[in-house]
Amino acid sequence: MIRLNQYKYKEEYTYYMLQSLKSEKKDSFRKDFLDLHPMDQATFFIELSEERRITIYSFLTPSEFGDIFSELEPSMQKKCILELDRPFAVEMLNELPSDDATDFLGLLSYKEADYYLEQMEKDEADDIKQLLQYEKGSAGALMTKDVVIMAKDDLVIDVFDRLKHNEADAETFNYLYVTDFNNQLLGVVSLRDLIISPPESRMAEIMNSGIISVTANTSQAEVFQIIRKYGLLAVPVVTENFELLGIVTFDDVLTYL
Repeated sequence: MIRLNQYKYKEEYTYYMLQSLKSEKKDSFRKDFLDLHPMDQATFFIELSEERRITIYSFLTPSEFGDIFSELEPSMQKKCILELDRPFAVEMLNELPSDDATDFLGLLSYKEADYYLEQMEKDEADDIKQLLQYEKGSAGALMTKDVVIMAKDDLVIDVFDRLKHNEADAETFNYLYVTDFNNQLLGVVSLRDLIISPPESRMAEIMNSGIISVTANTSQAEVFQIIRKYGLLAVPVVTENFELLGIVTFDDVLTYL
């Protein structure tokens, strides 16, 4: 992945991407553009005219554009949603992390948000409807429900297989969360511990049961203090019965401070 601010030939790279876009050379543009970090993709994107932005929509999949969309300022997101074909926009929202989709739909009128929620996949829409109910500035409003959840008897080797094939939509792979049949949080497994554990180990054997967590009503300032104090990359959000609701990542809590 290329970071333009660290790239020796930044101006030349940007120039050739722009030429590919103007000439509608889709394959050439995709190769160069998708090698960039999403933040650099967004920086390039916001400088374009509406005509060029529309060309980009036709060059990218909804999931690929979703990576850019998440990096845009709210005003630019609202502009883009008016430019996108409705089916493309709906599929993009399906692919966004639930917290990002919730933040965006919260910018829209009730009628507009309801339209997209009605068109989205039911599971995704249900997650967003739940997140929209939480008070702004709370852990519930900040959290994502895109979490890697495992059972205590799952084997390390099987978990790796799941991560490779089935968990692409998770917000982060830094932590895996072990729950019981009632969705009660039992423990947390770091990616490091997963990597160094024997393939036949069970999650119950390697998980950390000394869980640091917050509730949905915890303020974002308090969430930040907890994450900073314990050096976490994410913190689970639980009910009073310790049922797992979602997680708040370090990046997400920083965005709103």
